[in-house]
Amino acid sequence: MSEGSVLVHIWSVEPEQEAACIERLDELFAKQITTDAGFVSARILESEDHASVAAVIEMRSPEDRERIEQLPDVRETLDNLHGAANLILRLYQQVKAYDA
Repeated sequence: MSEGSVLVHIWSVEPEQEAACIERLDELFAKQITTDAGFVSARILESEDHASVAAVIEMRSPEDRERIEQLPDVRETLDNLHGAANLILRLYQQVKAYDA
């Protein structure tokens, strides 16, 4: 199976660090992810207990996703989000979609 174009990344955070983590991801998405030609969509998710934050990034192709992941600022943020511990990093490819 080939690598997918969707990246899902989840961090464990201390509740008091959640806002700072979300702000850092928002800054990264606005400056580097959403401005990329291969960008499709991105979401930042928080857990109800404020103990984890997730990022879902969809690019047009696996190559676009791989390229954006290798940008120094993106790599640094994904690997070392301040105040967070990396829980899981997975690549996905879409098999079904449902829209309104």
